[in-house]
Amino acid sequence: MATPYITSVTALCLIHPGRRFKPFWHPVGSPDKWHIAGQNYPDTSSFFGGQELVDVSEILAKWDVETPLCISASYERAVFDFLHNHIELNNQVVPNVQPSDINDVVDFGRVLGWVSDWEKSGRLRRGPAMRAWLETEDFR
Repeated sequence: MATPYITSVTALCLIHPGRRFKPFWHPVGSPDKWHIAGQNYPDTSSFFGGQELVDVSEILAKWDVETPLCISASYERAVFDFLHNHIELNNQVVPNVQPSDINDVVDFGRVLGWVSDWEKSGRLRRGPAMRAWLETEDFR
């Protein structure tokens, strides 16, 4: 079983090591409401393995957030995770997040590359819809 990790919008609400800003301006909220891959959110470890995970223990300690879980998807993996959940798995519109909300911090080019690669390998059925969301405006 893969290690649970913070993902989706929750991961976008945390400042990651080496990054000056978080992409999404909302507060991180209570840990019982977080998106946790492998618990209450789909896990994309079959795509990434243990890559694109970051230790966010310092920022959580700084914010006095008590939780045993201190591993988060990178911003780019968090975006892939929520696109994978809403578009690929559930064929839904992505709620509450627009590309323009996060494009100043998230490298959409990396996410587009993953979508393209996994679509070509047959691992994604709805790659065109995922790309369409990422390319709503040309951020690259």
